[in-house]
Formats: sequence, structure tokens, C-alpha cells
Amino acid sequence: MAFKLGDVIVDRLQFGYGAKANGTPLYALTQLKEASIDITADSTDITDKDGNLVYRKYTGKKGEVTAQNAFMNLAVIETLSATDAEIATADNGIVMPMIMTVDAGKTLDITNFVEGSVVVNALSTKGSMGKEYTLGSEASETEFKITKVEADEGTQTPASATLTPPTDTEEVQYIVKFKKTVYSGAKITNSGDKFPTSHELFFKALVVDPCDKESLRAAIVHIPSFMPSPEFTMALQGGDTQTMDYKGAIMLDTCSTNKELFSLYFIDEIEEV
Repeated sequence: MAFKLGDVIVDRLQFGYGAKANGTPLYALTQLKEASIDITADSTDITDKDGNLVYRKYTGKKGEVTAQNAFMNLAVIETLSATDAEIATADNGIVMPMIMTVDAGKTLDITNFVEGSVVVNALSTKGSMGKEYTLGSEASETEFKITKVEADEGTQTPASATLTPPTDTEEVQYIVKFKKTVYSGAKITNSGDKFPTSHELFFKALVVDPCDKESLRAAIVHIPSFMPSPEFTMALQGGDTQTMDYKGAIMLDTCSTNKELFSLYFIDEIEEV
């Protein structure tokens, strides 16, 4: 029996997928809360002498995509920043800033710190920053100490560095800012003169037939030429508001014979999830 077009119900949006034209994947959005495609067009109205609409001509279709991911996505930030992320590895360490606190009477691990970058200040219970301390050979009321241990392959002892805060009797906590070489992580730089480039965008949704609500089927939207907007909000907060908006323009695929904006594929096969 031939498939017939009709109503379908979207159960949920499963994921989004960005890729270069040659198929190289860029990112996957597995935590999409919602996504919408808005197609608009310019119009020209032809009216009679009394102003009644006789004919309306449409030209210039335009498309916009708006999506919302439940979490901050580093791969998307990389794409929108139009720069390749620097990935820290065991063979390629990246110097990164660190800000940590240490209670009076305790120590702080600052292994792989950059010499000359350590700054120690008192931190009051009211959240205000107090006086700054200097590095000394021993911890005192005015100085902090850094103890370094060199790596020893014979005893398999790794290199380490430990900070002992000052012994200022008037302080209960200190804030420590320093730089360290990180061997697992990433650095993404968003520059004012770099903008994202176009790529393919896919959305996959799971849908149900109103007359067969027990079976899920796949609906896939393919946008062959998507230009992401460099504008985004990076929410640095906890709770249930960590969403990240993702938006951009659907561009005409001028090299295709049918001038495609997007295609919707409905796969009439039961989807196992």
C-alpha cells in the first residue's frame, strides 16, 4: 500500500547534526529542547482601482532556524566562534588561568603552575578581597610558600607543587589566582574578526501517526546551506536555566537545480529507541 501524506504528531526532537559539505561532522546537539524553521517571503500586491486585492505575487523566500539546547555545548561554541578549539593533550599542554580558594591551615595543589603567576589574597567571609601576600621561603603572616617536588622516574614519583597559605591569624580563607599548564581540556577563542561559515544542518524528530500512537517513526529535516548566527548567549549559571540558543539563516542552495531551501524526509519505518 502506497504511503499517504497526512497528519503526524511530533513526539520529541531527538538531535541536531552539523556537518561540512564533504560530510565532515562539526557537532551533534543531543539535548535539543525545541527547534523551529520559519519560512517567509516578500510579496507584491496588485489591486483594482478601489484597492481590492486582485492578485498577490510572492518572491524572495527566506528561512530562519531557531533552536534551544538544554546545555552549553562546546562544539557549537567552537563553530559559532569560527575558530578551531585548541585541545590539550599529554603532548600538547595549554596554559590556562586558575582561580581557587584555600582555607587557612590547609594546603592547595598547584601542580604544573607557571612560575611567577601565583597571586594570593585574603578573602573575607563577606566576599571582599583583602590584602595581597608575597612568596617566601616559609609561610608566615605576610608570606605564602610553594613546595615543589621534581619527578623521579626511579621511584615513579610524579612532579607536584603545593601552596601553603599565609598564617595570618586574622584571616580564615585565601583566594589564589595562577596559571598552569593543562594536559586535558580545551581552549576556544571568540575573536571580533572571525565569523562562522555555512554548513549543512540536520534535525531528527520522532513522530507518531495519530492512528498508530504506539509506534515512533523518524522525520529528518535537511538544510543544505545553513549560515549560523555568531550571536549567542552563554549562560554561566546552575539550576534549570542552562539553555543555549542556536539560530541562523537558511540560504538558497544556488547550485542545486531545484533551488532547495530545506527538505523534509518522513521514514515510514518503526524507530527503535
